[in-house]
Amino acid sequence: MAQAAVHSFKTETLQREEAMPWLAPAAVLGGDNAPAWIAALRETGAASFAATGLPTPAWEGWQYTNLRPLTPDVFTFDAAGDVAAQDLPAPLLKDSHRIVLVNGRLRPDLGTPLPDGVKLTPLMEISEPEEELATVGSLAQSPLLALNCAYMRDGFVLDIAPHRDITRPIEILFMTAGNSPAVYPRVLYRFGENSGATLLERHAGAGAALTNLYAGLVLKAAARGRYYRFIDENGDAVHVSRTVVRSHKSSDFQGFSSVSGVAAGRQEFGLELLDSGISSSIGGVYMLKGRQSHDFTILADHFEKDGTSVQHFKGVIDDQARAVFQGKIHVRRPAQKTDGYQSHHALLLSDQAEASAKPELEIYADDVKCSHGATAGMLDTDGLFYLQSRGIPVAEAKALLVHSFLSETLEKITRDDVRALYAARIAAWLNAPVEEAAA
Repeated sequence: MAQAAVHSFKTETLQREEAMPWLAPAAVLGGDNAPAWIAALRETGAASFAATGLPTPAWEGWQYTNLRPLTPDVFTFDAAGDVAAQDLPAPLLKDSHRIVLVNGRLRPDLGTPLPDGVKLTPLMEISEPEEELATVGSLAQSPLLALNCAYMRDGFVLDIAPHRDITRPIEILFMTAGNSPAVYPRVLYRFGENSGATLLERHAGAGAALTNLYAGLVLKAAARGRYYRFIDENGDAVHVSRTVVRSHKSSDFQGFSSVSGVAAGRQEFGLELLDSGISSSIGGVYMLKGRQSHDFTILADHFEKDGTSVQHFKGVIDDQARAVFQGKIHVRRPAQKTDGYQSHHALLLSDQAEASAKPELEIYADDVKCSHGATAGMLDTDGLFYLQSRGIPVAEAKALLVHSFLSETLEKITRDDVRALYAARIAAWLNAPVEEAAA
């Protein structure tokens, strides 16, 4: 194992001397015999990050997002994570298959066999460049993605065979353990033509950790992909991720994410509707207390006609927590008959809680139906008064109103058992004392 490298993160632009650990990832990773395309991507990512440093609020798209929680924390690259099967959280669903990564590394010994029609290929066994893995766009505009490129150690490609409908969900558990690990996994989920599967992506860990994930999803023609993310890390963790969904003709994608525990986070989702007749939706709930912060940044990009995209998010913010939603619908000229919907609604439980929203429409076609809306407000006093008049204590009345507010986002989730998992997280957060949140 290469010697661990410990890095302190700062929000200001890094000077060259401070960026030196990022300039030569081969010094840490060069001994792992990575394929040439991975080595090249590492070098490109390191050079890009060295030129930019971490983003600041002066950057476009980062005006509302504060990386302050990264400043005092020290994370360890390549930290050991000795985890046994009994240390893992119970599966989300009893009848699911399971893939396990510990500190960003695949652990086949902790997973379960996958069904016929599903193939798992470790990243390091891919000798030829994979377009969806190696093509990531402008790294200069995404320093966190550049870091992922520079330090990706492990990951996988998961292929769903064409014309196969995988009925049992596949849980992908990203577990962090040990001495404040920093992990940079890269994964690709590919749904073959006319295939279907449900993926449950879970991030969990008991201590401080930095997760910097790049996830790609490709849905071939008429594929049906369900992608449900659960960020169950604790209040000392930081989670950043970039997820790109490339959808082809007549495919149907539904994604959802819940956030409650991490100190700080940013999730970027790019929905690329590349052909005609595509449906692609992403939703989520966030529940923040203490000084937690989280940012959802979404782009739905319509390339061709008859596409439908949905962005639907709700959140509740207490104490001095902060939430950010940046959503954009981009409709290119050929994308006539586009139906794009975007909404974000935040509930503030404290005078010091903050919610920032930046909804955008960029439309170049003339026959479309697109809308966006964003609101932020306090609890409904009339509803609260009514519940109290029925003999319900004020704390319970507030919890009922919050639960009702958040639960509306779950209605479109197609599986009852998955909907119940998210509902349980809402209920657990409402019952948790403030002291358990990030301070």
